[in-house]
Amino acid sequence: MKKLTRSILSACAIATSLFMASSAMADNCYIMVHGHGTQGNVKSGSNQPALDYWRDSHFDEYKNSDFLAYLLGPNDNYGIVGYDSTDESGYPYWRDETAGEIARQITAIKQGNGDGYTHDQAGTQCAASDDFWVVSHSQGAQQMTFISGNAASGSPYYNTAFNSAGSAVATPYSTAMQNILGVFTLGGAIGGTEGADRVCNGNWLDSLINVAFLGKDCNDSVKWMQTNDSYLARNLIGSNLAAPMYVMGGYKSFPGIEGASAGFLNGEDDGYINLASQLSCAGSPKRSLWDDANQYKTFFGIAYGSPKFRCNNSNKGTPRTYSMASVYTDHDAERNGGISSPSYTSIENGLSCGNGKNMAGRIASCTQ
Repeated sequence: MKKLTRSILSACAIATSLFMASSAMADNCYIMVHGHGTQGNVKSGSNQPALDYWRDSHFDEYKNSDFLAYLLGPNDNYGIVGYDSTDESGYPYWRDETAGEIARQITAIKQGNGDGYTHDQAGTQCAASDDFWVVSHSQGAQQMTFISGNAASGSPYYNTAFNSAGSAVATPYSTAMQNILGVFTLGGAIGGTEGADRVCNGNWLDSLINVAFLGKDCNDSVKWMQTNDSYLARNLIGSNLAAPMYVMGGYKSFPGIEGASAGFLNGEDDGYINLASQLSCAGSPKRSLWDDANQYKTFFGIAYGSPKFRCNNSNKGTPRTYSMASVYTDHDAERNGGISSPSYTSIENGLSCGNGKNMAGRIASCTQ
């Protein structure tokens, strides 16, 4: 029986017996959607950037870490999705090369056709009979919001991406999202990132914040990661998501000098993305939150009194999103499991499964 599905649906007072019975015996298939700055459309021999994304590290202390090592149980499978998210190409999340390509690859993985990558773990290609979950990081969360939010008939861009000429391209969002039990987001730019704001509209001091993941050019892919409402995927979807989205946020600064980036962001952050954006809060994605996902009055930087804003199920910025955890993990460690047993902060309505584990370990605990 799937812990996560049981917890969320029980909390929502929904009858789940038939659903649970149908999925209790299947193996898990985790479909991995990477974030910004990866040439994920390249797949040649040992050159597999989309797969390496989940085990490479920006910081020396995280070397040799592997997200999949913490995620996979003995009977679990996975599928790697790769798309071009580089600055050189500059594709925003609504392009056929991004949203369209992700949807097509998810569809193929669910059909049991394999992902075309060389898995280190033998026998871990997904089967059509598996239980399907999507795991996304950073820009991947923005991608999945757009795809899932436009997978239902009546949504503004139903099964539609766009090409370089701005023409609509039919894409299989609804097919891709069918039978997806849930989408996990890790450090997701659901509400954009203040880092992108500073890349596109900042000054020379803002170069300190651009040491890692978005680059220094305001190309279209970065432009559409800004926190302004006009750029957000959650404002380009219908009134629901095709699958529930379980969000996890990090609130640790980067190691070393690159940790200075946190000083340029409002509230808690993972070194690059504000916690309010990662946890899909209502209002500004730059809202100043503490690690418990609440906003307080402060006196000389010290919080006091009752929260004046709670980022809870009543104050979500995107429909059908549920907070899983606020974890003491930075943006790099989120995607490679670089911190094995991070601290965490309990948050209102948040799920407790996997407490004390990294984001990969939490997903494993909540879906077994």
